[in-house]
Amino acid sequence: MRKRTVKTGLNMILIGVVSITLATFYHTGIARLLLLSEGGETMLVLIALSIGGVACCFGIIATFAGMVRKPLNEPNIRLAYTVILLISAIMIFFFLFLMSMSNREEPGLEPGQSITI
Repeated sequence: MRKRTVKTGLNMILIGVVSITLATFYHTGIARLLLLSEGGETMLVLIALSIGGVACCFGIIATFAGMVRKPLNEPNIRLAYTVILLISAIMIFFFLFLMSMSNREEPGLEPGQSITI
């Protein structure tokens, strides 16, 4: 196993997961920060999802290739921190996904309705 190639692949997967998470859950805040219009926000989401998908695909291929190839005399490369970061990013994505599914906001007041205290 070539650890340097595996680490590069895992880093690319991490970049893809973070990009997809930002595009999915924080696109409105990023668009406001960059002063984008609605069309610009849509393009931001499409570009971020595309970059995330390409980065994840490349990362999977690089990780698999690194695992299959014969090892070289490489210096000691640690994969634990990268794996921990990747698992954390995936857990954050699924946590945000579950929160978005269960967070049902109450409908606002209809025009002409009043609040009874």
